[in-house]
Amino acid sequence: NCSWFYLESLKQGLQIDVLREVGRQYPVFCFLLVFMLSLTILLNRYLHILMVFWSFLAGVITFYCSLGPESLLPNILYTIKPKNKQQELFPLGHSCAVCGKVKCKRHRPTLLLENYQPWLDLKVYSKVDASMSEVLELVLENFVYPWYRNITDDEACVDELRMTFRFFASVLVRRAQKVDVPSVISGKMMKAAMKHVEIIAKAKQKVKNTEGLQQAALVEYGPDLHFALHSRKDELRYLRKVTKMLFAYLMPPKATDCRSLAVLMQEILVGSVFLPIMDFMADPDTVNHMVLIFVDDTPSEPAMEPPSSLVPFLQKYADPRTKKTSVLKLELKEIREQQDLLFRFMNFLKQEGAVHVLQFLLTVEEFNDKILCPELSEAELRRLHGEVQHVYETYCLEESIDKISFDRFIVEEIRNSKIFRSVPGKIIKEKGQNLEPFIQSFFNSCESPKVKPSRPELTTLSSTAEYNKLSNDLYKNNTNLFETLETHNRNYFMEMISVEGMYDYMMFMGRVVFHIPDWLHHILSGGRILLKNTFEAYMDSYIQHKLEMILQEHRVVSLVTMLRDAVFCENSEERTTGDKQRRAKKAFDEMMNYLPDFMEKCIGQEAKYEGIRLLFDGFQQPLLNKQMTYVLMDIAVEELFPELGKVNF
Repeated sequence: NCSWFYLESLKQGLQIDVLREVGRQYPVFCFLLVFMLSLTILLNRYLHILMVFWSFLAGVITFYCSLGPESLLPNILYTIKPKNKQQELFPLGHSCAVCGKVKCKRHRPTLLLENYQPWLDLKVYSKVDASMSEVLELVLENFVYPWYRNITDDEACVDELRMTFRFFASVLVRRAQKVDVPSVISGKMMKAAMKHVEIIAKAKQKVKNTEGLQQAALVEYGPDLHFALHSRKDELRYLRKVTKMLFAYLMPPKATDCRSLAVLMQEILVGSVFLPIMDFMADPDTVNHMVLIFVDDTPSEPAMEPPSSLVPFLQKYADPRTKKTSVLKLELKEIREQQDLLFRFMNFLKQEGAVHVLQFLLTVEEFNDKILCPELSEAELRRLHGEVQHVYETYCLEESIDKISFDRFIVEEIRNSKIFRSVPGKIIKEKGQNLEPFIQSFFNSCESPKVKPSRPELTTLSSTAEYNKLSNDLYKNNTNLFETLETHNRNYFMEMISVEGMYDYMMFMGRVVFHIPDWLHHILSGGRILLKNTFEAYMDSYIQHKLEMILQEHRVVSLVTMLRDAVFCENSEERTTGDKQRRAKKAFDEMMNYLPDFMEKCIGQEAKYEGIRLLFDGFQQPLLNKQMTYVLMDIAVEELFPELGKVNF
């Protein structure tokens, strides 16, 4: 007993278990260490020679121990230029017109004109503009005019909807210009995709055939399943909630105060546009088409025609169709002639931080009265020239407190004193454009809504109309969660994962999907220190290149046309089951051919087939596709509207 106790004490003192684990983890190092110790003991007379080998071994061990997973060689091959940030919009707040800061202590706060007219200086190719105008006009033709024409033939209300659509689209485009899309794709979106693949891989291990893959994956998601997939009603409810939150940022200022307009816009967009788009994007046939586009290595078809001219974004689409003048509309001339209205209007502009716009208008009107006099002396001309200089210094200089955003040619002509020939008419037109949104907002703010007690909620859709919108043979009732789907307490999206970046995602796919051998995984792990940053810089550059190709004029027109056909069924014939099966088979074959031959030699033909088959089978599940579509949509909304993360709903 004493000897046994002595051995146990010695074992604990020497930490035999720890040494055994070290030997298992680092067999090469341990063998070299034992070998060098043996040589040192046996050949101690040659210690001065062995010290060279000991120094080399110590250097290798020190170098290895000093490196960790976070020790990475910087990017040495690709240089990614930082994306220039656009002027940020603040639809619900004020910012300085001089420096653009929200909390400016040097200048007077004023509301940016872009918040009322976000399409300012926003130009697109004319063919793209025409395609988008066609889609927006189809929205009105299909979902507004059928009932609106039974009420009236006055186009004023529809013109207001067109202007709202233009505002809506312009804000989206401006915000998209600020987003670093390659970084979002290679970051948050790819991480979400990896979790999706992991869940499908785990579900695949629990089922014997492909038919049960979708249900097994939905169960694997558990409580992390997106709310929109619980049922078709929940999906519509979720889209309504998101749209309602975004309206504060996408609608013209104070437009949401008009409850009828807000509800009308919400129902048109949610039930007739957004829901069909989400169904279209999650359709396995659409996903197979996207896969074919991604894996296609053939050079893309060049544009057959030169680029069209740049035009103001949706300007032609938003031009008023009505020829009648509303008796309720206030003209600027009427406001100026009535002191009571002018006083109220100035107070309104003061609240909006735009009094200087009205001051500019009055200055120009006074100047016009003087310059139209046919007989002007030299002294009077010099005095008018001085007034022009004062207008330029007050309203055109960048450092001016009362600076107004004019077109560049107007500023140049004022600065070069060409005011006498061409500028008066241009300024008259410009001033109306600047004040028109303020007049409309002033008119809307003058009439307070009448509050009715216990007013019932508006009925957004009749039961028959809602059933028609929710009925879908492909998605049924989504997961029908509360009737069939079992949930568990695992939370995949709260678990800590060690993968971060495209290099780690590549290793993750190799390990989880293709089951690469250990030796290849060790090589990739060792290469991570040297290649991770360079590889990810290359991938960002590659994604940026792909996006630039997609955003070429003829391709954007093609994408808008596909969207139009999906939402409004403009295409003559629906794709048959045979067409979809042929596309699916082609997609699988192209996926098999996409991986290079040396990868097949490294991982084996069977592992390659099983990995591609797993990914392909996942693409053929409509509800899993819709889960991923909503997750990616949420990421896009978060990037486009970061303000939502700071608001508690």
